[in-house]
Amino acid sequence: MIATAELRRIADAKLADAVDLYRLGRYDSSIYLCGYAVELALKARICDTLGWAGYPEARGEFRDLQSFRTHDLRMLLHLSGIEGRIDNEFPNAWEVVETWRPEWRYLPVGNTDEGRCSAMLGAVAILLGEL
Repeated sequence: MIATAELRRIADAKLADAVDLYRLGRYDSSIYLCGYAVELALKARICDTLGWAGYPEARGEFRDLQSFRTHDLRMLLHLSGIEGRIDNEFPNAWEVVETWRPEWRYLPVGNTDEGRCSAMLGAVAILLGEL
């Protein structure tokens, strides 16, 4: 298991790294890390909602919990118990973030421009403050 507090620390670190990469003009890597920051924050929120001390990490820990073994941000938001609040209070930020896919790691360099990356960073900052 990954402790809830550790998930939050990693999420914050991923966002900080994404900001640093953005400043260096490394938009593809920046936007990619943004998605993982949200994923980790959502997993921490799920732990809070379910009263778990941590989130399953190893394959064996997911037995009977296969729905939780995902990178799908919408599914994680649903499992977090705050989907309605995020959808109602932060629809614009969520709309930007929900476009993220883990497969972006395979996109060619130069796929993401500064504006798109900036929008993602802003949306992630908003959502991490709420998750």
